[in-house]
Amino acid sequence: MVALEQFYTALIAVLLLIALGVTVPVLGRIVRDGLERRRKRQAGELERYTEDEEYDRAARTLRPDDDPAANGRVTCRECGTRNDPAFTYCRRCTTPL
Repeated sequence: MVALEQFYTALIAVLLLIALGVTVPVLGRIVRDGLERRRKRQAGELERYTEDEEYDRAARTLRPDDDPAANGRVTCRECGTRNDPAFTYCRRCTTPL
């Protein structure tokens, strides 16, 4: 008869092998994609930095309703993201506030 501890140890080992078998192909695709992007950047086929479609990093001016004292938020002058007043750096672009 197999001891309960041995059964649990074998079960954990099998589950770890299954998890490893699932993650290795995914990690391989991530590495291949990164190497392909690096090759394209070096060949000039891809821009070094691509802009996020959701936000434009161009400097924005503050509107009167963006006053930190009025709404308790601090708006980043670089990207326009609203941050908590306790933040030292913008949560989006990491520019000092």
